[in-house]
Amino acid sequence: MKKESQYHYSEFSEPFSCDFTTSHMAGNVDFHMHNSHEIYLLLDGHIQYFVENACYEMNAGSLILFSNREIHKAINTANEAFTRLVIHVNPAFIRPYCTPNTNLLDCFHREPAIGNLVLLSKKEYEDLVTMATTIEKAIKNRCSYGSDLTAVTTLIQILILINQAWQKTSSSRTAPRPHRAQAIMSYIDKNLTNPMTLDTISQALSLDKYYLSHLFKSETESSIFQYIVVKRVALAKELLSQGHTVSEACHLSGFNDYSNFIRTFRQTTGYTPGQFKRLSR
Repeated sequence: MKKESQYHYSEFSEPFSCDFTTSHMAGNVDFHMHNSHEIYLLLDGHIQYFVENACYEMNAGSLILFSNREIHKAINTANEAFTRLVIHVNPAFIRPYCTPNTNLLDCFHREPAIGNLVLLSKKEYEDLVTMATTIEKAIKNRCSYGSDLTAVTTLIQILILINQAWQKTSSSRTAPRPHRAQAIMSYIDKNLTNPMTLDTISQALSLDKYYLSHLFKSETESSIFQYIVVKRVALAKELLSQGHTVSEACHLSGFNDYSNFIRTFRQTTGYTPGQFKRLSR
């Protein structure tokens, strides 16, 4: 297993990636999002995974899915190394392989933070690990004859397996756990496009602002400000993908300062809003 390096997301140019990783920390220590969909299988260890304002408990064998619209972050509560399989899939690459009867992206086309966790049988888990190993080997030997088709056809089989398991999974058995920062996140989500400060949030929730800040940090290991920024960038990405201009996306996502929007968007995604708009189209 390799040690994980920092990353923001899969590049637009990469149709998919597949990595087995062991480390004490997640690749991103803060809330983040990707331009691709993500398949995340925990092989050993125990972590908590925040998706939007929901928090999921994950143990060895847990599978969780993130669409390219969902912000998320892992927290290692056990402070021990954990091993995971992470697959990123560019939806534009997969769409041509979808059929009227088999939409390979179905499991990502859902309400944010709903139905993320998927239950796998022992055989499904073993098959997924075996197929991911095949993809990883094919990517490493990409110059070998047939490796490209092996990787693509195996990825399609993985997506079929995951969608079948996702369709069978009961939401009552994979519900997120309640957490203390939920009310804060819900307020931010509902007021995302309005001006927000620690004072306005604390007044709205009738909580001392220092207690509010400490509670959010202790629960999520991120700051309230960081959560707001990433949520606004995620909204701006969606607006740009829908055809809005950079200026419109700036104001409609709650950024009132244009230069700050450009700088923050680039720091968060690696692209300027204009570059992202062109690439997403």
